[in-house]
Amino acid sequence: MALKKRKRRSPVRERIGSKEYPQLTLEQGLDMVIAGKKIEGVRERTLRDYIKTWRYFTDWLADNYPEVVLMEEVTAEMIRNYVNYLKYEAKKYDGHKYIDCDKQGVGLAETTINIRLRVYRALFNYLEREELLEVNPMDKVKLLRHDLDLTNCFTEEEIKKILMQPNQKDFVGFRDFVAMNFYWIVGCV
Repeated sequence: MALKKRKRRSPVRERIGSKEYPQLTLEQGLDMVIAGKKIEGVRERTLRDYIKTWRYFTDWLADNYPEVVLMEEVTAEMIRNYVNYLKYEAKKYDGHKYIDCDKQGVGLAETTINIRLRVYRALFNYLEREELLEVNPMDKVKLLRHDLDLTNCFTEEEIKKILMQPNQKDFVGFRDFVAMNFYWIVGCV
């Protein structure tokens, strides 16, 4: 049995960038993602939120980077500048029908900014996975760090009062009481 001759592989520098990617505008990219996500079975509310959140970003891009028209032109630096704008300059409730944004102040909460960043990550990840985008700018952007608010925790007295609420005279109430105590004890360990 003869050995098969190994094929010589081309150098890495020749293989990178050899694939042709389509030139998608910002709107076409969003349309491709929405169509794909519909097929995947994503809820209608999620799709509406994707569209709304993407519009916030593209409106900001049009004001600050009017030359950017294609998906591949969006960079991590642009997204970081957008995050900086959201954190320190964006008016709260801007564009809301009933709330006067001039009285609300500026700077969105870290949680709101992270929600938007997750949407952009989902959009760019989908385009990269479907090989419609060569470089994902969200790979280099991290979520904002924010501290958890633990001020709404129950005291031990409040927990005891809550656990004493079930009716222990019937089986269902007793069963729930035992289960709640079990979960409370396990949770404390």
